[in-house]
Amino acid sequence: MLEKDQEQVTSETKNENENENEEPSIDQETRQSRLSRSAAKRGRTAKPADEERSAIQRLARGVGGAFKRYVSYGLAMLKSPSRAIHQVDTLRMKYAWISIVLFSVFFALGNYVQLKASKTRLLGFGIHYSFGDAFLKVAVFTLILLTLMMLTVWVLGKYMLKGNISLKEVIMKFGAMLVPVLVLSILWFVFAMLNIPYVTVILSVMMFFGLQLIAIVLFRSIQSEQEAMRGDLMYAGWVFLLIELVIIALLWGIVGEYLIPSLVPVRFG
Repeated sequence: MLEKDQEQVTSETKNENENENEEPSIDQETRQSRLSRSAAKRGRTAKPADEERSAIQRLARGVGGAFKRYVSYGLAMLKSPSRAIHQVDTLRMKYAWISIVLFSVFFALGNYVQLKASKTRLLGFGIHYSFGDAFLKVAVFTLILLTLMMLTVWVLGKYMLKGNISLKEVIMKFGAMLVPVLVLSILWFVFAMLNIPYVTVILSVMMFFGLQLIAIVLFRSIQSEQEAMRGDLMYAGWVFLLIELVIIALLWGIVGEYLIPSLVPVRFG
């Protein structure tokens, strides 16, 4: 009897030891499964974050590369604009439109800054204009004016000077020659923030005549590509100026309200 009791005790202790050994293994499996699930969740959440980060990096690299390419294009145009327009490899339609849009933006920004300082302007009552109102209207006005100027150059060059030139070529050459005027508009914006009317008035006049010079150089390039001198360059310039003034007169509501108060100083200093 004692031997049987001892055997039962030993078997019970063995079973208890086996159960104790099985319990840690079960707990270990559950912990491992939980860790694997949490790792999978972290992997799933980390993957979209990595994709988003890589997309932002690609976008930043693309913007930086585009900026560098445009800067190199602008420097090439600044070295000799009248020569650069005859180098077909350097002309790009997208860079031409970038120059046109940038000029419109910086001109509108400079004009808004001068409107804010319009207490010292002869016709200055633009201090109450909001940024969205003044900036957007002047930017759109400038963009429309430049577009109509390019169309005018193309029409006069094709039908008055009898030149074989496409509208695409006119836009590319106009945008290339606009780069120096774009630099003037950036300087105009800077000196407008400094509120130095001496410089802003000079730069305003230089920008206006710079746009006229672009048309004259384009007419000259159209004329020089012909075997014989067709049409008259002086009359083409006069007609271009007349059409430009007519466009300004038709849009005088914007000119008189937003441009004149910022461009006409009452006193210097």
